Amino acid sequence: MKLLFVRHGQAAPYCDDDAGRDLTDFGQQQAVQTAKQIVATQELDLIIASPFNRADQTAKILLQYANEHGQNPSFVTISSITPDDDPVVALDDIAHAITHKFGDDDDKTVAVVCHMPIVAKMLALLDGSSPAWFELAECRVVETAVIAEGLGQCISSFVPMQPQ
Repeated sequence: MKLLFVRHGQAAPYCDDDAGRDLTDFGQQQAVQTAKQIVATQELDLIIASPFNRADQTAKILLQYANEHGQNPSFVTISSITPDDDPVVALDDIAHAITHKFGDDDDKTVAVVCHMPIVAKMLALLDGSSPAWFELAECRVVETAVIAEGLGQCISSFVPMQPQ
């Protein structure tokens, strides 16, 4: 199985309604760059998104680009992958969503679009590393037989243009 961990693109400034922050125009451009890279190198089966606007918008740009280029991934929103959620619970929920959709078929490619710091914490649990910062709209690809602590290996990454 391949898990593609993607941080959302640049969003509007922090405010009281963190969940409601939208992507900026630049963040949309970042999401398109990342979507192009992902679709050029991966055949997506499922996109999982945080319910927060900026991650949902990033994921839907990826979904649209995949659809426009002959891929037909499913789309699921999981509420446990927001910035301050528990990464252990998040990984369990991701595993459940994948199993629910595909059963025991583990030859799937799944993009998970969410936020810092949870994206770094989930990846660290999977590959046994320390949590490392993700740039805006960065994608890291992890190969793993099952979603379990220490069994994943990061095999590639992509960082789109970043703000100056």
